[in-house]
Amino acid sequence: MNENREMNDELEIDLGELFKVLKKNILMIIVISLLCAAVGLVSSMFLISKKYSSEATIYITPRVTEQGLIDYNNLQTNSRMVNNYMEILKGETILAKVADQVGMESYEEVLDTITVTNPTDTELISVSAETTDPELSQQIVSLTISIFTEDMMDILNLNNITIINDAKVNEEPVSPSKTKFTVLGFGVGLVISCGYVFISYLFDKRLRTREEAENFLGVPVLATVPLKK
Repeated sequence: MNENREMNDELEIDLGELFKVLKKNILMIIVISLLCAAVGLVSSMFLISKKYSSEATIYITPRVTEQGLIDYNNLQTNSRMVNNYMEILKGETILAKVADQVGMESYEEVLDTITVTNPTDTELISVSAETTDPELSQQIVSLTISIFTEDMMDILNLNNITIINDAKVNEEPVSPSKTKFTVLGFGVGLVISCGYVFISYLFDKRLRTREEAENFLGVPVLATVPLKK
Protein backbone atom coordinates (compact mmCIF):
# COMPACT_ATOMS: atom_id res chain seq x y z
CA MET A 1 0.00 0.00 0.00
CA ASN A 2 2.86 2.34 0.82
CA GLU A 3 4.44 1.62 -2.55
CA ASN A 4 1.18 2.45 -4.37
CA ARG A 5 0.88 5.67 -2.38
CA GLU A 6 4.44 6.64 -3.33
CA MET A 7 3.72 5.91 -6.98
CA ASN A 8 0.57 8.03 -6.89
CA ASP A 9 2.45 10.87 -5.18
CA GLU A 10 5.19 10.69 -7.82
CA LEU A 11 2.61 10.73 -10.60
CA GLU A 12 0.92 13.77 -9.11
CA ILE A 13 4.27 15.56 -8.85
CA ASP A 14 5.09 14.68 -12.48
CA LEU A 15 1.73 15.90 -13.74
CA GLY A 16 2.16 19.07 -11.73
CA GLU A 17 5.58 19.64 -13.26
CA LEU A 18 4.24 19.01 -16.74
CA PHE A 19 1.46 21.51 -16.16
CA LYS A 20 4.01 24.08 -15.01
CA VAL A 21 6.13 23.45 -18.09
CA LEU A 22 3.09 23.87 -20.34
CA LYS A 23 2.14 27.07 -18.55
CA LYS A 24 5.67 28.37 -18.91
CA ASN A 25 5.63 27.72 -22.67
CA ILE A 26 2.02 28.80 -23.27
CA LEU A 27 3.05 31.72 -25.48
CA MET A 28 5.07 29.45 -27.78
CA ILE A 29 2.19 26.96 -27.94
CA ILE A 30 -0.31 29.67 -28.90
CA VAL A 31 2.01 31.19 -31.52
CA ILE A 32 2.74 27.85 -33.20
CA SER A 33 -0.96 26.88 -33.15
CA LEU A 34 -1.97 30.21 -34.72
CA LEU A 35 0.76 29.92 -37.37
CA CYS A 36 -0.45 26.42 -38.31
CA ALA A 37 -4.05 27.70 -38.41
CA ALA A 38 -2.91 30.46 -40.79
CA VAL A 39 -1.15 27.87 -42.97
CA GLY A 40 -4.37 25.81 -43.09
CA LEU A 41 -6.41 28.88 -44.06
CA VAL A 42 -3.96 29.96 -46.78
CA SER A 43 -3.79 26.39 -48.12
CA SER A 44 -7.59 26.20 -48.42
CA MET A 45 -7.70 29.57 -50.19
CA PHE A 46 -4.79 29.32 -52.63
CA LEU A 47 -3.06 25.92 -52.66
CA ILE A 48 -5.90 23.38 -52.79
CA SER A 49 -8.06 23.15 -55.89
CA LYS A 50 -11.65 24.30 -55.35
CA LYS A 51 -14.47 21.86 -56.11
CA TYR A 52 -17.87 22.90 -57.47
CA SER A 53 -21.02 20.83 -57.32
CA SER A 54 -24.22 20.67 -59.33
CA GLU A 55 -27.27 18.51 -58.64
CA ALA A 56 -30.53 17.50 -60.27
CA THR A 57 -33.41 15.30 -59.17
CA ILE A 58 -35.58 13.01 -61.26
CA TYR A 59 -38.85 11.34 -60.29
CA ILE A 60 -40.17 8.01 -61.46
CA THR A 61 -43.77 9.04 -62.13
CA PRO A 62 -46.43 6.45 -61.21
CA ARG A 63 -49.08 5.53 -63.76
CA VAL A 64 -52.52 7.13 -63.32
CA THR A 65 -55.67 5.15 -64.06
CA GLU A 66 -58.54 6.38 -66.24
CA GLN A 67 -60.35 7.36 -63.06
CA GLY A 68 -57.48 9.71 -62.14
CA LEU A 69 -56.13 7.44 -59.39
CA ILE A 70 -52.54 6.35 -58.93
CA ASP A 71 -51.94 2.74 -59.93
CA TYR A 72 -50.69 1.20 -56.67
CA ASN A 73 -49.15 -1.84 -58.39
CA ASN A 74 -47.26 0.41 -60.76
CA LEU A 75 -46.06 2.48 -57.78
CA GLN A 76 -44.63 -0.63 -56.14
CA THR A 77 -42.94 -1.57 -59.41
CA ASN A 78 -41.36 1.87 -59.65
CA SER A 79 -40.00 1.54 -56.11
CA ARG A 80 -38.33 -1.74 -56.99
CA MET A 81 -36.94 -0.30 -60.23
CA VAL A 82 -35.23 2.66 -58.59
CA ASN A 83 -32.08 0.66 -57.76
CA ASN A 84 -31.94 -0.59 -61.34
CA TYR A 85 -32.22 2.96 -62.68
CA MET A 86 -29.44 4.09 -60.34
CA GLU A 87 -27.11 1.39 -61.65
CA ILE A 88 -27.96 2.30 -65.25
CA LEU A 89 -27.19 5.96 -64.52
CA LYS A 90 -23.71 4.94 -63.31
CA GLY A 91 -23.15 2.45 -66.11
CA GLU A 92 -20.72 2.63 -68.99
CA THR A 93 -23.49 2.89 -71.60
CA ILE A 94 -24.64 6.26 -70.27
CA LEU A 95 -21.38 7.71 -68.95
CA ALA A 96 -19.35 6.86 -72.06
CA LYS A 97 -21.65 9.14 -74.07
CA VAL A 98 -21.34 11.84 -71.40
CA ALA A 99 -17.54 11.58 -71.47
CA ASP A 100 -17.52 11.92 -75.23
CA GLN A 101 -19.67 15.06 -75.17
CA VAL A 102 -17.82 16.87 -72.35
CA GLY A 103 -14.36 15.94 -73.63
CA MET A 104 -13.31 13.47 -70.95
CA GLU A 105 -11.11 10.50 -71.82
CA SER A 106 -13.20 7.67 -70.37
CA TYR A 107 -16.43 6.87 -68.60
CA GLU A 108 -14.43 6.04 -65.44
CA GLU A 109 -13.34 9.67 -65.30
CA VAL A 110 -16.98 10.77 -65.37
CA LEU A 111 -17.92 8.09 -62.82
CA ASP A 112 -15.37 9.51 -60.37
CA THR A 113 -17.18 12.85 -60.42
CA ILE A 114 -20.81 11.80 -60.00
CA THR A 115 -22.90 10.57 -57.08
CA VAL A 116 -26.29 8.92 -57.50
CA THR A 117 -28.53 8.60 -54.43
CA ASN A 118 -32.10 7.70 -53.56
CA PRO A 119 -33.77 9.34 -50.55
CA THR A 120 -35.33 6.71 -48.32
CA ASP A 121 -38.88 5.61 -49.11
CA THR A 122 -39.13 7.70 -52.27
CA GLU A 123 -39.01 7.23 -56.03
CA LEU A 124 -36.69 10.23 -56.33
CA ILE A 125 -33.17 9.87 -57.69
CA SER A 126 -30.59 12.60 -57.10
CA VAL A 127 -27.64 12.94 -59.46
CA SER A 128 -24.77 15.24 -58.51
CA ALA A 129 -21.33 15.93 -59.93
CA GLU A 130 -18.31 17.55 -58.32
CA THR A 131 -15.41 18.92 -60.37
CA THR A 132 -13.02 21.86 -60.41
CA ASP A 133 -15.19 23.62 -63.02
CA PRO A 134 -18.74 24.72 -62.08
CA GLU A 135 -19.93 24.61 -65.70
CA LEU A 136 -18.48 21.14 -66.24
CA SER A 137 -20.28 19.86 -63.13
CA GLN A 138 -23.58 21.19 -64.48
CA GLN A 139 -22.95 19.71 -67.93
CA ILE A 140 -22.16 16.27 -66.54
CA VAL A 141 -25.37 16.13 -64.51
CA SER A 142 -27.58 17.50 -67.30
CA LEU A 143 -26.14 15.19 -69.94
CA THR A 144 -26.30 12.13 -67.68
CA ILE A 145 -30.00 12.65 -67.03
CA SER A 146 -30.77 13.64 -70.63
CA ILE A 147 -29.02 10.60 -72.14
CA PHE A 148 -30.55 8.31 -69.51
CA THR A 149 -34.05 9.59 -70.27
CA GLU A 150 -33.57 9.18 -74.03
CA ASP A 151 -32.13 5.68 -73.68
CA MET A 152 -34.94 4.56 -71.40
CA MET A 153 -37.44 5.81 -73.98
CA ASP A 154 -35.70 4.09 -76.91
CA ILE A 155 -34.71 0.80 -75.27
CA LEU A 156 -37.44 0.16 -72.69
CA ASN A 157 -40.15 2.48 -74.02
CA LEU A 158 -40.37 4.21 -70.64
CA ASN A 159 -41.73 7.73 -70.54
CA ASN A 160 -42.42 8.11 -66.81
CA ILE A 161 -39.20 9.92 -65.88
CA THR A 162 -39.73 13.52 -64.79
CA ILE A 163 -37.00 16.05 -63.97
CA ILE A 164 -37.91 17.74 -60.68
CA ASN A 165 -34.86 19.99 -60.28
CA ASP A 166 -32.62 20.93 -63.19
CA ALA A 167 -28.87 21.09 -62.72
CA LYS A 168 -27.58 24.64 -62.24
CA VAL A 169 -24.16 26.26 -62.43
CA ASN A 170 -23.08 26.93 -58.84
CA GLU A 171 -20.20 29.39 -58.55
CA GLU A 172 -19.83 28.83 -54.81
CA PRO A 173 -17.24 26.08 -54.13
CA VAL A 174 -18.25 23.18 -51.89
CA SER A 175 -14.66 22.38 -50.92
CA PRO A 176 -12.16 22.91 -49.45
CA SER A 177 -13.76 24.32 -46.29
CA LYS A 178 -11.83 27.31 -44.92
CA THR A 179 -13.19 26.72 -41.43
CA LYS A 180 -12.30 23.03 -41.47
CA PHE A 181 -8.73 23.60 -42.66
CA THR A 182 -8.19 26.47 -40.20
CA VAL A 183 -9.39 24.40 -37.23
CA LEU A 184 -7.40 21.40 -38.47
CA GLY A 185 -4.26 23.54 -38.77
CA PHE A 186 -4.77 24.93 -35.28
CA GLY A 187 -5.20 21.40 -33.90
CA VAL A 188 -2.05 20.18 -35.63
CA GLY A 189 -0.09 23.15 -34.29
CA LEU A 190 -1.41 22.51 -30.79
CA VAL A 191 -0.41 18.84 -30.91
CA ILE A 192 3.04 19.60 -32.32
CA SER A 193 3.83 22.36 -29.82
CA CYS A 194 2.53 20.42 -26.80
CA GLY A 195 4.34 17.31 -28.01
CA TYR A 196 7.57 19.25 -28.27
CA VAL A 197 7.15 20.56 -24.72
CA PHE A 198 6.39 17.07 -23.36
CA ILE A 199 9.34 15.46 -25.12
CA SER A 200 11.68 18.25 -24.00
CA TYR A 201 10.52 17.75 -20.42
CA LEU A 202 10.86 13.96 -20.50
CA PHE A 203 14.39 14.07 -21.92
CA ASP A 204 15.51 16.86 -19.62
CA LYS A 205 17.85 15.08 -17.18
CA ARG A 206 18.64 18.14 -15.09
CA LEU A 207 17.91 18.02 -11.36
CA ARG A 208 15.49 20.86 -10.83
CA THR A 209 14.51 20.48 -7.17
CA ARG A 210 16.06 19.45 -3.87
CA GLU A 211 13.90 16.33 -3.76
CA GLU A 212 15.04 15.24 -7.23
CA ALA A 213 18.67 15.63 -6.21
CA GLU A 214 18.18 13.56 -3.05
CA ASN A 215 16.34 10.80 -4.93
CA PHE A 216 18.95 10.69 -7.69
CA LEU A 217 22.08 10.82 -5.46
CA GLY A 218 20.67 8.82 -2.57
CA VAL A 219 22.07 11.25 0.00
CA PRO A 220 20.49 14.18 1.79
CA VAL A 221 21.14 17.72 0.50
CA LEU A 222 22.85 19.70 3.21
CA ALA A 223 22.53 23.16 1.67
CA THR A 224 21.26 24.96 -1.41
CA VAL A 225 22.60 28.05 -3.18
CA PRO A 226 19.88 30.32 -4.56
CA LEU A 227 20.16 31.59 -8.12
CA LYS A 228 21.38 35.15 -8.42
CA LYS A 229 18.75 37.38 -9.96
